[in-house]
Amino acid sequence: MVDKKKKGGLAKRYQSSYENKGSISKAGIMDYKKLDNEVEFYSPKQGKNRINIIPYVIKTKNHPLVRKGEFEIGEKDYVMDVYVHRGIGPAEASVICLKETYGKLCPICEQVSILKKQGKEKEVGALKSSRRVFYNVQDTKEPEKLKIFETSHYLFERELIDEARDDDEGGFVDFADERNGKEIKFRCEKVSKGGMEFNEFKSFNFENRDEEIPDDLIENAVSFDEIMIVPTYEEVEKVLYGSDDDDEEPKSKSKSKSKSDDDDDDDDDEEPKSKSKSKSKCPFGHKFGDDVDEYSDCDECDIWDKCVNGK
Repeated sequence: MVDKKKKGGLAKRYQSSYENKGSISKAGIMDYKKLDNEVEFYSPKQGKNRINIIPYVIKTKNHPLVRKGEFEIGEKDYVMDVYVHRGIGPAEASVICLKETYGKLCPICEQVSILKKQGKEKEVGALKSSRRVFYNVQDTKEPEKLKIFETSHYLFERELIDEARDDDEGGFVDFADERNGKEIKFRCEKVSKGGMEFNEFKSFNFENRDEEIPDDLIENAVSFDEIMIVPTYEEVEKVLYGSDDDDEEPKSKSKSKSKSDDDDDDDDDEEPKSKSKSKSKCPFGHKFGDDVDEYSDCDECDIWDKCVNGK
């Protein structure tokens, strides 16, 4: 069901999501403790679901589309769409993929590239990033509550934006407008594949809202860019390899500068740190300083010289 399309507002975001829908939790990339209000999370039930997606105000340059120059601070968005590496390192942590999300260097993606060359597909699969989306939603069964919905882009947003596309008239159903948007109906089914169980979403439909979204839900919509944890290159390294802060080597200025999290920030005076690992750490899990040239991994290792010298 398609209504008259808007040319402004969220229209360009719908177009952006549609154009990028083909790209591919334990997704602890949001610091919900920063929020004043208690956070509730939305979990679709099996069968029919009805929700309203509520837009939020972009407040920082951590928003990927602000970094790309496609949006500006103060504009509204309806989804936070990012790439996430999950289950990484000794802590099995989740971190934003700096390469896929911001176009910057990412140590995890570098490790994936090394593993691909070595034909270690299982290890590659464990480290690869996946595309995740975050929404502010109103569940029509609990209309007084604002909830956070985090899910797979591939399974939800791609299907949603595909259905919202009007191929005959052009444009999109303006489902996320805070006043004149549409209620979203969809089905959720539990699916098992490859030994994994996950929710699959389908049969998306758009209907006129029975009631307006309460003002307090609109005002309290979470600006995800404001609470998103955006790490530096060095911080991602620590997650990937683990680190001993007491045994950390100083890092070179030139290397850090190329991986600066934000070229606009005044961090020229910050003493950067190099890409070196802790001297007791081998990136491939071997014994540092003892197992040098004993494994094929050594041919690809970027700290081979340090390992040879035992430093």
